[in-house]
Amino acid sequence: MGIAISETLCHGCKKLPEARCVIACPGNLIRMDEERNLAVMREQADCWDCYACVKMCPVGAVDVVLPYELAGRGARLFPRLRRESIRWTLQVDGKEDQTFELATRVPEELLEG
Repeated sequence: MGIAISETLCHGCKKLPEARCVIACPGNLIRMDEERNLAVMREQADCWDCYACVKMCPVGAVDVVLPYELAGRGARLFPRLRRESIRWTLQVDGKEDQTFELATRVPEELLEG
């Protein structure tokens, strides 16, 4: 799988010293493109599929790239970060949405701004 960062949605977390996804990535696989002020992947093949970056993006600019078996059916996976949990919603064309909620703890400074 992996991730895709939207060039139209990403704003580089302007109010923070460093973008949330850059901070969250345990593999140091995301960097800032200084010219465009947006986050970019260093090497997609090295992505660990932990989706820490997806979970931390406040504007939904980081998308999970689903395998063909799901994406070919029009499936999409969306996270919604909450104070004590992450709610994942799986949408598949023609089927009822499925929601999964996982407990987590997010530092306050990453929820603000």
